[in-house]
Amino acid sequence: MKRRYKFTDKNQSRSGILSTLTGTAALVLTGCVIADAYQMYGQAGKGIAVGGFLALLLAFYGLYKGIRGLKEEDTWQLFPYLGCVLNGVLLTAYICVYMLGW
Repeated sequence: MKRRYKFTDKNQSRSGILSTLTGTAALVLTGCVIADAYQMYGQAGKGIAVGGFLALLLAFYGLYKGIRGLKEEDTWQLFPYLGCVLNGVLLTAYICVYMLGW
């Protein structure tokens, strides 16, 4: 069996991990908001709107942290890329919902 050694000082990016976790939280919150709005046949109250706005803010924050994580040196780039993609997709979805509701 061949042994593999890593001779590197790279660590996971804390900003990237936070970005991915924030994106996941925003995705779960978005799913809950959509499910609640669907169950109320589109007649949801202000609480659903506040939840959607909170998810939007989380996605913006997650994208910001993901971009910061991409700029860090000597770190693995998996989590920053994952967080940027996840939060970018969520922001795009929210922009599309806003444009369709205009």
